[in-house]
Parts: sequence; C-alpha cells; structure tokens
Amino acid sequence: MVFAGGAANLQPLVIALALLSVAVVALGLVIAGRVNVSRSVLVHAPADCAWEFIRHFPTLHSRHGKARELCPITEWVLRRGDGERPGTVWRALGSWDGTEYWADVEIVRNESGRELAVSLRGDSLGTHRGLRGHVGSLTLEPVGSTTTKVTWRLRARLHGPRLILERFGAGPRLHARLLDQGLRSLKVEIDGAARRSTEDPVQPASRADAAGAPPPRPLRFPPETTA
Repeated sequence: MVFAGGAANLQPLVIALALLSVAVVALGLVIAGRVNVSRSVLVHAPADCAWEFIRHFPTLHSRHGKARELCPITEWVLRRGDGERPGTVWRALGSWDGTEYWADVEIVRNESGRELAVSLRGDSLGTHRGLRGHVGSLTLEPVGSTTTKVTWRLRARLHGPRLILERFGAGPRLHARLLDQGLRSLKVEIDGAARRSTEDPVQPASRADAAGAPPPRPLRFPPETTA
C-alpha cells in the first residue's frame, strides 16, 4: 500500500516533468526558428548616390546576393508592377545545384533614398512553405555629407522541422535562399564608383557606371507556376 501510494504521488511529478520537457522543446523550436540578422557598413558616398546601387533589386541581387555563387541567375522576369514600386514581383530564373530554379520576389517597401525591402513569395525549392514573416531590407542613413551607413536586416520565422534543421546544418545556404545580401561587395562597388566620380566629375557614380551596362530588363512573362 505504501508503494502504491508513493507511485500515485509521483504521477503528478512525472506529468509535470513531461509537460515541462514539451514546453522546453517547443520554446527551443521557436527560438531556433527565428532568423534575425543585422549587418552594417559605412560607404564613402552620399545617400542619394548609394541609393542608385540598391534601388533596382534584380541588379542588386545579381551582384551582391549571397546566392550568386550557389545559384547563377540567368534571367529576371517582371511578373507584376513597374519593377521598383511596392507590389512589384520579379521572378528569378536560374539553377540551384544543377537543377532548374525559380524564385518570386516581391518589393514590399521602396522609399527613395532610404529603404528597399523585399520578401520571398515562393521558389521551386518550396522554401516558402515553411516561412512566415520574411522581410529583407537595406536602409540608408546619412552620417555626413559624403558618408552613408548601409544596414541589411533579414527577418523570418521558420516553421516545420525541415527549414529549422537546414538552418543548423547549412545556415548560409538557407540564408542565401532568403535573399541574404553581401555588404562587403556592395561597399567596394559604391566606394569605387564614388572615387571614380571624384576623379572625373563629368562621370557621375551610378549603378550603370559600376557595371558598365544598364540594369537587366524583363525579357518575357512566363506562365503561372504553382508551388
């Protein structure tokens, strides 16, 4: 009887420990599922000049996206909008690990000279199925007449075990799929163009100057693709 009574007394403790374990695991998944990245650099150019290098997302991502070595983009197609205003949707076409790849990117904010924000709406890898609240933004903050602070922020919530496990096992690759941008290469491009414009005032620093060519234009409108 004493043993039976002791076991009965232990049951609430066992249940409480089990519930606590479940809560700890759930909290761990929530924390692990939060993507919160923030990086900044100072570029030696006025904000209006720096803006020319980030305002057109296909150009920006093709030159400075962390995915450019993992996923060569061969074409950008304008699916909706004018190319830059909020609501615009671009489709990137290329290859990922040797297989055909597409990604739909929406411009969610575009404040001239201040901020460009984008969101992944879908891709051929199904990343969007386990993604909530995804936004990547570049902001410009003047810190002097010829210096600008450029900040990249990446926010997202990952749902389901697949993306969370990918984050632990291949975090940089997952961030690349979430449109992560490289600020070092962006700084080199902006600073180089600003330096050339100082040496030759007739040639203003611009994205066309840095690339030697205008930004890519939409070539065609593809059929709707269901994910």
